[in-house]
Amino acid sequence: MDSKNAIDFHNDRAIEFDSRYELSKAFQERFHIWTALFERYITATDQVIDLGCGSGIFSNYLAKKGCIVTGIDGSEAMIALCKQKRTSTMARFAVGNLPLKTLTHFPAQDVVIMSSILEYLNDMTGMLEQARLLLKPNGLLLVSIPNRRSLYRKVERQLFRLLARPVYYRYIRNTATETTFNRQLTESGFTPVETGYFSGQDPISRVLKPFLAAQYVNNLLVGVFRKTPALD
Repeated sequence: MDSKNAIDFHNDRAIEFDSRYELSKAFQERFHIWTALFERYITATDQVIDLGCGSGIFSNYLAKKGCIVTGIDGSEAMIALCKQKRTSTMARFAVGNLPLKTLTHFPAQDVVIMSSILEYLNDMTGMLEQARLLLKPNGLLLVSIPNRRSLYRKVERQLFRLLARPVYYRYIRNTATETTFNRQLTESGFTPVETGYFSGQDPISRVLKPFLAAQYVNNLLVGVFRKTPALD
C-alpha cells in the first residue's frame, strides 16, 4: 500500500504542478476562472488568506493587485516555489497543515481562498468552520471542489477501482454536487453568492459539451460564499 499522503504527493510534484499553468489547457482555464472571480469580488485593499496556496500563483496575482496576502500550504516544496516566484512584498508564505492548529496569529480576513484543497481533507467540516472564523463579518469565501456529477469523474472513479489510476485519486476524500455543497456551506455559516463549473478539457467533456448541461461536462465546482454575520 502507498504510504504517502496528499502533502507528500504534492511535494514530489511541485515543479510539475506549477508548470501546468503554462502547459495545460485545464490549468489555464482554472487560472482564467479564478482570476475573473478575483476581479469581480476582491479589491486592492483586501486582506486575503490563500489556504492550500500551492505554488502561489493566485497569492502572487492578488499581491500584485495590492492585496495583503498570506499563502499557506502543507508542502514545503510548494512554499519554496511561492517564495522563489514572489514578486511583491504584499505576499508572505508559510508551511502549515490544514486545518490550521491555531488561528490566533491571523487577523480577521476580508477573503479566504481554498482552491482544490477541500477534496484532500479528512475534516472538511472543520476546515469550513476555520474559514468562517478567519473572516470578517460579511467576508467572502472563494472555494472549489470536485464536481460529483461530472461524467469524467465517474469514469475516473471506475478506472481507479480497476487500475489504481490516476494515482492522485487515492488521496481524494471529498466531492460534491452544487446542491449538496451549497447546503453544507449554508450549514457551516455561509450564504451562497455565486456558483459555477469549470475544467472541462478532458476528452470526454470536450466531446460531450455541445450536448449536455455544464454540471455533467465540467470536473470542478467553484463557488463564492459570504459569511453569515448572524452566527457571530
